[in-house]
Amino acid sequence: MKFISHHLFVGFLFLGTVVIAQEVISVNAQEFKELLISEQGILLDVRTPKETSLGQLENASTLNFYDTDFESKLRLIQKDKTVFVYCRSGGRSAKAANILIAQGQVKVYNLQRGMGAWLDNGFPIINAISNEDLHIKSLTTTEFNSIISTNNMVLADFHTQWCVPCKKLVPIIEELEVEFVESTTFLRIDVDSSKSLSDAYEIVAVPTLVLFKNGEIVWRHAGLITKAELRDVIAKNR
Repeated sequence: MKFISHHLFVGFLFLGTVVIAQEVISVNAQEFKELLISEQGILLDVRTPKETSLGQLENASTLNFYDTDFESKLRLIQKDKTVFVYCRSGGRSAKAANILIAQGQVKVYNLQRGMGAWLDNGFPIINAISNEDLHIKSLTTTEFNSIISTNNMVLADFHTQWCVPCKKLVPIIEELEVEFVESTTFLRIDVDSSKSLSDAYEIVAVPTLVLFKNGEIVWRHAGLITKAELRDVIAKNR
């Protein structure tokens, strides 16, 4: 029997006459697995690095619940996306889910009994994936403004090392960097270590792409994008 517990309704978003309930929905492992496929949201593992080193769910972004900047990092998750959150046994993930709702996330699914329930059901896990990105940069606002003012076209990819959608975007960026090497400068910027720059350009979700031409913003986009779509944007603005 499927079991879903709508155990918390903490607020409402009023959009004209439309009311959208913000909610944390606790589900069992089977339901969690099915919803991951049907809703295709953002999967978030809030365990410690030691725990994740033993294995994690595929495509999970990883944030340590005990990090001092945990809540500020949660704010960078796209608020229009459904979030699926889990930990070892369900306690930390439930707290993280409530924080996400308080920050404006519309829907969050919490895995009851956490990784323990997932493994008890015999569901697959993968080896932990390193977050290290050797090409990501930490920049001050002054350094960044110097780059966009001295290059005709600059595509800035604001992302973090823990964000899986950001990682999925990397191959697209790298391929287009080769294709547009003569006309466009590509930058991968670490939002976590470039806070003043991210604040200056109002980066509220990762990944966020911003295209500059002659130092001015001509296009910006939050979230994933296809290679064809991004190629068209760059080509049209050259």
